[in-house]
Amino acid sequence: MKKFLNIIIFSFSISVFVCLNLQAQSELHTKTQITIGETLSIQSKSLNEEREIRVFLPRNYVNSNKKYPVIYTLDGEGTGSVTANTAEFMTSYSTVPQMPEVIVVAIINANRNRDMPIPEGYGKAGEGKFLNFLADELIPAIEKKYRTQPLRILLGHSQGGLFAHYAMTVRPEVFQWFLSIDAPLGGFAAVKPLLEKVKTIVKKTNYQGRLVSIENLYGWRNEWQSLKDSAPKSFYAEQFVIKDETHETMAYKGIYEGLKRLFQDYAPNIIKDTKVIQTLAMFEERYKTISAAYGYQVEIPQQLLLNAADQNIAIQHGAEAVELVKKAVALYGESFRTEREMREAEDMVKKGRDAKLEELMNLPPPSIDSMKAFLGTWERKNDAIWTVTFDVRDEQFRADSTVLPPGFEAFHLDVQFVRVLSDKKIQWGERNGRGPGITIYTAELTDENTLTGTVERIGFIMPPPTFSFTYKRRAETKK
Repeated sequence: MKKFLNIIIFSFSISVFVCLNLQAQSELHTKTQITIGETLSIQSKSLNEEREIRVFLPRNYVNSNKKYPVIYTLDGEGTGSVTANTAEFMTSYSTVPQMPEVIVVAIINANRNRDMPIPEGYGKAGEGKFLNFLADELIPAIEKKYRTQPLRILLGHSQGGLFAHYAMTVRPEVFQWFLSIDAPLGGFAAVKPLLEKVKTIVKKTNYQGRLVSIENLYGWRNEWQSLKDSAPKSFYAEQFVIKDETHETMAYKGIYEGLKRLFQDYAPNIIKDTKVIQTLAMFEERYKTISAAYGYQVEIPQQLLLNAADQNIAIQHGAEAVELVKKAVALYGESFRTEREMREAEDMVKKGRDAKLEELMNLPPPSIDSMKAFLGTWERKNDAIWTVTFDVRDEQFRADSTVLPPGFEAFHLDVQFVRVLSDKKIQWGERNGRGPGITIYTAELTDENTLTGTVERIGFIMPPPTFSFTYKRRAETKK
């Protein structure tokens, strides 16, 4: 095996404005440089040529001892930086990361049609030698040079997506997951045997991997269902169609949509699951299952542990919050945030739970009959527009609350409970998901289309005073 040669560091710098005085011209000064990766070369015996490789590293790679899954991208001159940027966005931008940090290895083309031929070229070109280069030369060199986990993902667009399917059938042990973006598959007679091989290997080997096909002009098309029908439960497969792009322009969006689906189980849906009380035991069970699927020990994300601790503090579950913070410290070390949250959690343990809050959080939903007088959408206005909706869907009572601030988009508040106090009196509680305590509305029908009442807040560290309100039934739901 030849070693890597000609290592070139590519980087960008963060600059800051320094205002010298009101009259002086502002100047840019380099504060620090951030290395985002390396350009490498490797002499391939299989291909009898030198190949260029670009490696994109997670932002904290040099400051940690962690190991990382690796995404290998074909047509790397175009897909490499996009994949790295997408992974950075998905791991660091949202409140909870949507995928683990990864190393991205971008394979730069030398002779594309030789290495990843068009459908009619398979068996007549050099796809076998190219796969041997990846499996026997590039991957061992990457895993020797970098800290890697045993999860390898192959990503390809168009002919690269076709090659990904070829790799899956010829040497299925090399890559575990595959992201194919608009590969020329369904409708090409020359590829029909390859599709049948994919189905066979998935069915006969109890395949444990994952395949996501992002499609626009090409892809599996109607052949996809036959793959799904033949697949065991251990095989995760998803097809997604992008309609508002072309075959060429869909690659950027396709990489994001594909990674989102490959890692669809990595983090809880914090929008859908806001009413679920997240505990350490729940997370440990979840990530035990994920680790088995990914093939390595996947740790609970730090942000998830600490956000769950915040949630438990907010609803006065102090002991549960202490467990979550301790786990975060054990995995990721102390920080200002863990110290603060531990103090708050321990204080909550000492204070105990508010009996009233505990009672309200565990109320059963009201009966549909008792809610008949209150069904509909109710609205009040001050600086913002506040709406609360009580309705019945699929024979289940549901409640929803939204706030529309001036100049902003509407956002939801979690309706924690609803209870009917009499035929004209109702009470409901709201929480915004991150803040502490519950805002309780107690309202009475003064006529069929008007609810008036008062608001109180419980479980807040410094609760604001109560106030009165009036909700009017929206015109479309008036009686």
